[in-house]
Amino acid sequence: MTTAKLIDIQVNGHSGVDFLNANSHEDIRKASRALKQEGVAGYLASLITSDLNQLKRAARLINEAMSNQNEDEAKILGLHFEGPCLSHERRGVHTPELLRNPDKTLINEMLTIPNLKMITLAPELPGAIDAIKELTKNGVVVSLGHTTAERPEAEAAFNAGAKTVTHLYNGMRKDGGLVDLVLEREDIQFQMIIDDVHVLRELVKKACDKALHRLIITTDSVAAAGLGSGKHRLGDMEIEIRDGRAERTDGTLAGGIGKLSRSLEILEEMGYSREKTLSSVTSRPLELINAKL
Repeated sequence: MTTAKLIDIQVNGHSGVDFLNANSHEDIRKASRALKQEGVAGYLASLITSDLNQLKRAARLINEAMSNQNEDEAKILGLHFEGPCLSHERRGVHTPELLRNPDKTLINEMLTIPNLKMITLAPELPGAIDAIKELTKNGVVVSLGHTTAERPEAEAAFNAGAKTVTHLYNGMRKDGGLVDLVLEREDIQFQMIIDDVHVLRELVKKACDKALHRLIITTDSVAAAGLGSGKHRLGDMEIEIRDGRAERTDGTLAGGIGKLSRSLEILEEMGYSREKTLSSVTSRPLELINAKL
């Protein structure tokens, strides 16, 4: 177990608390305390695809909790919106009826929400390149994800200012042009869930052998993280923990329940030294979102 101050930039919830549906500051604090106990010093609270009013309500509650945190809590570093500008084909468990194109009105609405640090979007959607430019201009990190984009669309997005990719291999074609481009481009960081559930070790190895120095590990943790087997909530759906996997009732993978400390152990088991992997859960994510503990 590492004593380093770990950073996770994709946390949907923890210990029974789903950030999109949290009802009180105490809910947020409960999740933050549980994360601190797992060694997480700071995190981005992620909000999945939802109605804009629900998104704003959840963001307001998180921002209020963020302004008054205690020492026993992992520090909330800001907000990460995973959606609603995602591909229908690669949406995973995101509600299809709530998916939207990144038009100017929606992007401007999102930019009014304080402490927005990162947005995951699909660059092939109409208006996406203009949206990337606008978000980047306003200091928001754009991450590509839940996308059918191949090399041309991804190239255009990165050239427009996108800096990273959300959970590499998940929510995209595993052997596609986007993955190849990400591993080639030295200016792009990639996030990856390393929990022996989301990505096969052979694919983890492919990415790390090529670009370990650009890896950022995330857990994509959901409310069920830290609770064990059973049924739990994620946004507007029920998920179940079975055999170490968080799944929707139809078997679709629905976020993570792992720990960053375990991700480091997996990489160590694969032959990557802690000396070379530690920055993927400490300094590198902080640098990406321009944050400090």
